[in-house]
Amino acid sequence: MKKLLILFFLLIIISLGVSHGQKIVRVGVMLPFQDKQGNVSPRAVDFYRGIVMAADSLKKDGTSFRFYTYNTATTSVNTILNDTIIPHLDVIFGPDDRMTLKVISDYTAPHGTKVVDVFVPSSDAIQNNPNFYLAFAPDESVAGDAANLFNVHFSSLKTNVVIIDTKKLAHPFVAEIKKVAGKVRFLQTGFTQNQLGSRLSKNKVNFLVLSSSDKESATDILDQISLYKKNNPQYDIRLIGYPEWEEYGQYFTDKMYQLDVYRYTPFYNNVFSQRNVNFISHYFGQFKKDMDNIRPVMAMFGFDCGYFILKAIARYGREYADQDVYAAPLQNAFVFKPFGNSGGMVNHYVMFVHYRPDRQIELIKMK
Repeated sequence: MKKLLILFFLLIIISLGVSHGQKIVRVGVMLPFQDKQGNVSPRAVDFYRGIVMAADSLKKDGTSFRFYTYNTATTSVNTILNDTIIPHLDVIFGPDDRMTLKVISDYTAPHGTKVVDVFVPSSDAIQNNPNFYLAFAPDESVAGDAANLFNVHFSSLKTNVVIIDTKKLAHPFVAEIKKVAGKVRFLQTGFTQNQLGSRLSKNKVNFLVLSSSDKESATDILDQISLYKKNNPQYDIRLIGYPEWEEYGQYFTDKMYQLDVYRYTPFYNNVFSQRNVNFISHYFGQFKKDMDNIRPVMAMFGFDCGYFILKAIARYGREYADQDVYAAPLQNAFVFKPFGNSGGMVNHYVMFVHYRPDRQIELIKMK
């Protein structure tokens, strides 16, 4: 019975607030909700539920939302395309694999349907479809945006950027920070305290950047930097951290506070925000289940993405491109910019989460 209820929830066509004479936005959601063995994907389900909650929040503005949901784990793309509603959809969230995504994008492009890629970090579909939206940009794009934010935010400071070579595959951020920082200094992993000191400046703000984001490389290096900072308080030493560092446990969190880390990331869930606490409570009240607490929190991602895109389409219709849309995020914000001259739109939102030594969090965003 429970499985039947799950399937009913996932596959039924859902209408929210539809009444005679109201504007209706038709929403397609194509995700791998449940495989042939009956295994449910919490990631897909939470994202979908977040969109539904966003649509419910937007009903008060006088727009209705009708959902058409497709389980791509058991339904072929040809079967989906045979559904006569597909050309009439205003927006599609998903699918989650590149091949199906490209087929859906090509098929819907002549109809002006917005296709929002929420799980695939990059796709060829963006090359020639102006209605394609990449909600999660590739690492290279995020790294470039983070370097630009660094350049803008710290433009008034005299900075000394030191790149510590971990002897691992270099992160894309390294090449990007070198572009904006101009002259940089280098240090090899396994350095001594004297070698670290020789790369620092007393008259500038010293920003240290590890060349890779892996936990193994960072652990010993952070200890060495922490020791030097403790013994040499006359130096202004700060670090640029990677998105992944939040996942590495309490040790890294404590070190980030100690070392004045600016961790760049395209999303941030403030667990102390009353609005976020209320969302968690509302989610449980509506679905009688706790959301999956992964990073990013998929229910919040679904809500933020759904609220932004659905609000834009409700206001501007399929003509929406890059008009300003205000949507205060729980976790994920969106700043869509064109990809090339004839391509789609890429989310260029990034921020620094500043772990201040007084153990306060400061969010630094592009103005």
